[in-house]
Amino acid sequence: MTNQLEHDYHALTNNAGYSHLANHGLIRLTGEDRLSFFHNFCTNEIKKLETSEACEAFILNSKGKILNFVHAINLQDELFLFGHGINVQPTVDHLDKYLIREEVTLEDATANWAGLFVRGNTADECLTQLAGALPAENKVQRVEFENHEIFVANLEIAGLGYLILVQAPYLSEIEDALLKVGITECSDDALQVCRIENATPWHEMDISENNLPQELQRDSKAINFNKGCYLGQETVARIDARGRVNRLLVTIQFPELPPTAKPPAVGDELTLNGEPAGTISSVTFSLRDQRYLGIGFVKRAFKDPDTQLDHGIVVS
Repeated sequence: MTNQLEHDYHALTNNAGYSHLANHGLIRLTGEDRLSFFHNFCTNEIKKLETSEACEAFILNSKGKILNFVHAINLQDELFLFGHGINVQPTVDHLDKYLIREEVTLEDATANWAGLFVRGNTADECLTQLAGALPAENKVQRVEFENHEIFVANLEIAGLGYLILVQAPYLSEIEDALLKVGITECSDDALQVCRIENATPWHEMDISENNLPQELQRDSKAINFNKGCYLGQETVARIDARGRVNRLLVTIQFPELPPTAKPPAVGDELTLNGEPAGTISSVTFSLRDQRYLGIGFVKRAFKDPDTQLDHGIVVS
């Protein structure tokens, strides 16, 4: 484990650090029908989002499988869909084919906006010097900084922290400002350690079109079971009625390995008594636990904490 990784991890946990979210995408919706339109194509209650509020949502296909996993951020005149995966054009195309008479404009705005994620025990104290009073969880704040507009959102990206959205040409100025108030630039590797320790799934890493929404165990955060019809709802409602899916996303802790042992890797099969039990979707060496930690999907029978697999234990 490199000293730089340990340094960055310490900043993102005990102090204050920020990381570039280089592989994330942003879809921008404008027009007076933007909320009601998107409401019809995702799992959460979008029409009731107040200005400066945000929520998680799954965008589904007609069979109820996940096309994308986003944070829907409602701003005064636009709706941002901040997704975990840089390739958002398929999602734009998917939504666009359902546009008929609605007053909505869809745009892949990934190249226009940069995302930074700030977290750590002293992040609030440091970031307040730059942004003033900070938003509560799932709230967004617009900040004028040296004649530039930035948005600060309190969201779960790699555990809870602050997403800063800044127009791409002004990114370096915002980074300089973060450094001046004591927020350290950190690597994506360090952010991934924090993300996996906090069991935060990312699209294109842990989530694909093979997944159903309830498999992610984020029902209370990303699914509203009382909203009206939306694309894919029949499948979500049927799963809710029968109360189960066949696999679930869990955290797996692996035992200490001898020096010559091969560490667990993404895509490795999880087994119990030699029989298939699941698959690892993300894995890291946890600096908190001092052993390898992964998140992955296991069969429902093995979902409970303390379930002992052949080469690991389910911890949450």
